[in-house]
Amino acid sequence: MKVSLAWLKQFVDVEQPAAKLAEILTHAGIAVDAVSRVTLATAQAGQSVNDEVLELDLTPNRADCQSILGVAYEVAALTSKTVAEPVGVSVGKARVSGSHLAVEIQAPSLCSGYLGLVLDVAVGESPLWLKNRLEGVGLRPVNNVVDITNFVMWELGQPLHAFDYDRIVGQRLIVRRSLPEESITLIDGTSPVMPEGTLVIADATHALAIAGVMGGLDCEVSTATRRIVLESALFERASIRRTARALGLRTEASLRFDKGVDPSGISRALQRAAYVFQLLGVGQVLGECIGSEPLYCPCRPIQVRPERVNSLLGIDLAPSEMQAILLRLGMPTQVHGDVFLVSVPSRRGDVVQEIDLVEEIGRIHGFNNIPTDIMRGEVTQGRLTEDQRWLRSLRRTLLSLNVDEVVTLSFYDPENGTKFMLLEHHAFRRAVALANPLSRERSTLRPTLMPSMVEVLGYNQARQISGMSVFEIGTVYLPHAEKPLEQQNLCLGAYGVREGNWIEQSRPLDFFHVRGLVEKLLPDAEFVVGQESFLHPGRQAEIWQEGAKIGYVGEIHPLVGLKERAVVAEISVAGIPTSLGKPLYRGISASIAVERDIAFLVNESISAADILARIREAGGERITSATLFDVYVGTNTPLGMRSLAIRLELTAPGGASFTEAELSAILGKLRHVLEHAFGAVWRA
Repeated sequence: MKVSLAWLKQFVDVEQPAAKLAEILTHAGIAVDAVSRVTLATAQAGQSVNDEVLELDLTPNRADCQSILGVAYEVAALTSKTVAEPVGVSVGKARVSGSHLAVEIQAPSLCSGYLGLVLDVAVGESPLWLKNRLEGVGLRPVNNVVDITNFVMWELGQPLHAFDYDRIVGQRLIVRRSLPEESITLIDGTSPVMPEGTLVIADATHALAIAGVMGGLDCEVSTATRRIVLESALFERASIRRTARALGLRTEASLRFDKGVDPSGISRALQRAAYVFQLLGVGQVLGECIGSEPLYCPCRPIQVRPERVNSLLGIDLAPSEMQAILLRLGMPTQVHGDVFLVSVPSRRGDVVQEIDLVEEIGRIHGFNNIPTDIMRGEVTQGRLTEDQRWLRSLRRTLLSLNVDEVVTLSFYDPENGTKFMLLEHHAFRRAVALANPLSRERSTLRPTLMPSMVEVLGYNQARQISGMSVFEIGTVYLPHAEKPLEQQNLCLGAYGVREGNWIEQSRPLDFFHVRGLVEKLLPDAEFVVGQESFLHPGRQAEIWQEGAKIGYVGEIHPLVGLKERAVVAEISVAGIPTSLGKPLYRGISASIAVERDIAFLVNESISAADILARIREAGGERITSATLFDVYVGTNTPLGMRSLAIRLELTAPGGASFTEAELSAILGKLRHVLEHAFGAVWRA
């Protein structure tokens, strides 16, 4: 935002030179990037005058300083001056329609107020003083009509637009959303196809302008124009921002609507423009303004506690001094006991709560006037929460197993449902949509870590990395009626071979490697045949813990498109025992463990996990371990049957030793249980 010092002096009596004024504004939180001197022409040939221009670098919250008048209010508050309000003329109370014009707002959610004023004009060259005002802040003069709209916009911060009245079909302006595939030829000569739903200003037949961004060529003001409609409106900020970004159009008008304009400035800008038209003798108002003004609160009441102000700023400012500062900002106060009730004008849209008023008092008082002091208060020792300690322990456990950690984005591609062949009702298709996504590929929040892990594995496969074993602990977001539910998940991924060395052989990083990692974290987990469409149908399993499914493990389906076989597992962190990583003590048994191998034939449809669970249940405390070490299908096995070999480790209670009779009794009981429960056929 460029501010002409000569223009600024029309509203506030600035005594300081531009450099000093820049210093004052910067100390108050309004950065001044540069102070430059411009040379302007005068009416006398061969002579010129100099003006100084301040280039402000405004933060998005200070939309009120996007005008000369707004900066004048700020300077007046900082220098204890008063502001001379700009002169305007009455344009009457707004009506929906009149003898010259009618206005219809069909999209009130995107346009809360719209006014139009019809004027007789004589289009020509602007006077020298008006050209100088515009050129001093970097604007190019066009003609007196366009120059007046730019002059008022820069002066008051309210964008205006002029339509050629006689080229409006039906003399009716309609504020509506654009139609599908609707296009418009703009004054810069381009003809973009507007995204459906873009706010436009139209007549009875077609769009005349993209609201708040740029006008159309069809109703552009030219030397042949005899009557104009002057537009002043309040458009919804997010709508203008989306439109300007989608079309790649960043105009002075869109920049102001994007950050927010003063609702009270809509009619004020028309009054000021009408005054300038009459002052220059180039325009005469026809009738009253047409349309509707927005509903707004002229003064927003906010409570502030003087004690709270001093506490947060670390100063000892008297309540009367605070009142004086707020009054300089145009915010009169009423005292109610120990509380101030402050009336905030509508132009200060950034002041909405008590802390904003605390900042305003601190700014005007001067942050440089706040004394430096040592910190006081109760000192507490920082420590990790229990959840943070547990996650750190989980990470250390995985790192000790030679698994590396990766971190990926929390965003998710909706097309993953198709890529991973998910069914329509699959939970991973129900992703939480972002309100303002950066791209289609990152337009939702991830309901699973699996696609990100597959992307990491595929990225490394494409770069000839021979093998890797990695994990990620991250948040997934599950749709819910009120707000998304957040859940911590652990995802494991592996492919290829871990290269060996002179003391260790190379090992494949396959399904059994990843399953082994899962079993290390979940010693009591059960594995059940899974049905996930993105996993290989014969190389996957669901992971169950205490009767609940907490995850899955399996090889990625070949149709997903990875160059090599890859295995993933995903587990809810809440299902992993919190005892993981904690040292456990188990006393040394006084008796020597006895090992026995058993082998039997069972139907191929029977799960080995069910058999092992039944063995542990039947053996009780005597069986300390039951491990499947061989599965055989082939010669000498009946069709539909398979041979399972299980190694048992038995320990006698109380430090005693087993007799052969006791061992035979235990094995006989197991044989009886397996034969009746699973139809097992014992092998010698």
